[in-house]
Amino acid sequence: MIAGLCFPAWAHGEIDAVAEGKKVFELFGCMVCHGVAKDDAAQRTGPPLHGLFLSDVREREVLDPISGERRVVKADKGYYLDSIRKSMSLLAVAESGPAKGDAYPAAMPSYSREVISDPQVEFMWHYLRTLADEGQAGPSSVPMQVEEQEVAKSILEIPNEEVVTQRTRVFRAPLRGASGRALHVGLPSGMNFTFDPRVLSVRSVWGGGFLNLTSERTGRGQPGSQRGFGNAGLINGGGILQPLNQAGEPIDFEFKEPDVLDDRAVERWLWDKRDFLDLLAGIDAEFLGHELDSSTGDPVFRFRVGKNEWKQKVTFTDDGRLEIALRGDPTETQRFKISDDGLDDVTVTSGSVSDGVWTLDPAKGPVHTFSARLRGGLIARAMPDRAEDWSPQPLKRNDRQLGDHETRLPAGYSIENWESPRDLYGREQLFEPTGIAVAKDGTIVISTRTAGVWRIRDDQWTLFAEGTYEALGVVIEDDKGDQIVVLQKPELTRMTDRNGDGRADRFETLCDDFGFHGNYHEYAHGPVRDAEGNYYFTLNLCHNGDDRSSWRAGGPFMGSMGGYRGWACRVTPDGKFEPFAKGLRSPAGIGIDREGRIWYAENQGEYVGSSHVVPLEQGAFYGHLSGLVDLPGGMTPESPELHFDHWKDKIRDTAVWLPHGKMANAPGHPEWDHTGGKFGVYGGQMFIGDQTLSTVLRVGTEVVNGADQGWVVPFAFGMASGVMRPCFLPDGSLLLGQTGRGWGARGGRQDALQRITYDGKTVAADIHRLASANVGFVMHLTQPLAREVKEEDLMRALKVRSWFYTNTGAYGSPEHDRRDDKISGVKIARDRKAVQISLDGFGKGDGWLDRIYELRLSNTAALFGDAPAWEQLEAFFTLRAIPE
Repeated sequence: MIAGLCFPAWAHGEIDAVAEGKKVFELFGCMVCHGVAKDDAAQRTGPPLHGLFLSDVREREVLDPISGERRVVKADKGYYLDSIRKSMSLLAVAESGPAKGDAYPAAMPSYSREVISDPQVEFMWHYLRTLADEGQAGPSSVPMQVEEQEVAKSILEIPNEEVVTQRTRVFRAPLRGASGRALHVGLPSGMNFTFDPRVLSVRSVWGGGFLNLTSERTGRGQPGSQRGFGNAGLINGGGILQPLNQAGEPIDFEFKEPDVLDDRAVERWLWDKRDFLDLLAGIDAEFLGHELDSSTGDPVFRFRVGKNEWKQKVTFTDDGRLEIALRGDPTETQRFKISDDGLDDVTVTSGSVSDGVWTLDPAKGPVHTFSARLRGGLIARAMPDRAEDWSPQPLKRNDRQLGDHETRLPAGYSIENWESPRDLYGREQLFEPTGIAVAKDGTIVISTRTAGVWRIRDDQWTLFAEGTYEALGVVIEDDKGDQIVVLQKPELTRMTDRNGDGRADRFETLCDDFGFHGNYHEYAHGPVRDAEGNYYFTLNLCHNGDDRSSWRAGGPFMGSMGGYRGWACRVTPDGKFEPFAKGLRSPAGIGIDREGRIWYAENQGEYVGSSHVVPLEQGAFYGHLSGLVDLPGGMTPESPELHFDHWKDKIRDTAVWLPHGKMANAPGHPEWDHTGGKFGVYGGQMFIGDQTLSTVLRVGTEVVNGADQGWVVPFAFGMASGVMRPCFLPDGSLLLGQTGRGWGARGGRQDALQRITYDGKTVAADIHRLASANVGFVMHLTQPLAREVKEEDLMRALKVRSWFYTNTGAYGSPEHDRRDDKISGVKIARDRKAVQISLDGFGKGDGWLDRIYELRLSNTAALFGDAPAWEQLEAFFTLRAIPE
């Protein structure tokens, strides 16, 4: 390990190279000098270098670790440079001491230019020469011309750099050369590797820096994140130990999780006539997840091939070997295809190796180890100047105005900001709370897009799980929030804290039986769980891709790369994956009401005239054609069965349109008020936020003649960011998880967590709800109309307009047949809290159904007297049927 990272600002001109070299030497210590200390550590790490680099032809014996040959080389400046940059290319042979004649182990890491710069290496060279014996030492001062260099940042100041110190870290991220489902592991030794569920194997190994996730955390999160600062690749391949099935074929799930940005592979499978479920059933294997070793914290990967279940652990030894240990109780012979690119001296502890295949006999014990020497060794990793801090962080609140617009709430409501926690190094982090759930004991669990999963207990933040990949929803399965189910982009995951230390240590893959291609727009929303224990989630279509790798069904943007994109899915309690409903586009919200009915919110775009909320029903079609490519029967984008004319009359009618630009552009998750009056007079109503407009809406529905229809009313304006996840807390307040990254929320911030509370007494004058009537509509109010208000006064204050939307391949729909509807009369109820609004000719002839009616009430100060009210009230009703 190295003590830290130093980035001097070398000025252009003469400097004292020896003095600077001494500073660098003291910073990095004896590891740089192959063991200058006079102790056992020096004997283990290598020979001292100072005194070797002279002007004469000093020679020494070395060992080539790859060929095993010994030879004599000059201990000159070239040898010194190799000892820094390529420390394991040649291993020095001990010249004295108990290890005389033996090669020193390959234990010293190589130092990249990002860790020790070229000028620093030069300065140390001159300094070390001054330590040679008198008469052979270099000059004590060596003026040098050094070009000015840009001052590099501390490792902790590099944006989105994930740092590994004394603890193993596991992250999911879309790196090239692996599928989007791959898990990347950073070890304290300085080594890193990727385990890819696509091939159930380690695919790549690199040294030095772990990960930099700037690409994933910037804007909309494009795939192609990078390995970390000062990394050096050692192995990049298709799988070091790729399991074979009983027919001898390698396990490869490329059809559902091709490598990131591999459009040709996507195209090949998208146009393949075999059905996705048949392809899935044709591979008798599955990735089961991973767990953290209780003693080391290293991940143990779990998978099944046929009847055999395996646990696999990867380690790197001090002498430069990769070891993969397999533990299981197999009932049938298991074979693995070996890829030894970048490896030498392959050995196994059991079974046999022949023609690049390792065969394991089920009768030969539960543990089997594969070992091979890496071509190249440890790479020094830049280290931070502080340690991780897992201590709980206090939940801080403030009431500052956040965002670009003033917050507007009904009278009696107030808002506060919950400040997000800092990361383990005390840095501010992008904290986009997109999943919120509350345990029975009051623990709040919050999943985020890129900051992991956090919990709030006793007003303190703690990190529960890191390295998650766009975790947009969470369900708690126990009473304390120690076992949760999170929906990440790549999979539905159960996370469990088994030892009670406050951190998840088991990550069980409940479902990854759908296509994931690493496209930024392939979000997975949910989950929700019904009374029988089934989980439901929705899968967005992708964005971009070329015409062959993304079928857009004639639309300009959103398409399918295959694998049930644009579908809602169900996972049964026994783990069975079931496609549930189709025709979704960007279903950014899903919820389940008290009656067990599932609702989802759709975003306006191709084949979606405007945003809306609608019940999610098994087998239903919701309008977008692209996902139909996964219908059974050998469908491809060229199949005539997928033409819009075959489907336009099968679209499931929406329940409530959310008029575009007026009420919503991108609605999020629905949540129902079951607080028993703690949040005011809106019990039973749906609350839903909008990501673009930074608003919160109220929604209500009714069923008339079997048709779902209903209304939407604005509740709050000016949230700090885009509202995606409302959640009612036990005290009756409403917590709002928000994100604005990538699409730009009107609130202006990239993330926010805000809480709305009710004072328990004030009732603002507002539209409480609407209902359809055989003459028009009934408007229910939260406050009675003033006694002096007459029906003719109300007629003058009311306006009704209507239009309809269409679903076509164009992006959204204009407001068709926009008209002013004439009010023929109003009737005020006896309690003056309801008004029947009659429209002229309502229900007679055509042109009344399948329209959106805007009802606007102005001059509220005169209508409600002293009751507080906004200057104007409005509601929008989607009419599908007229009651008799």
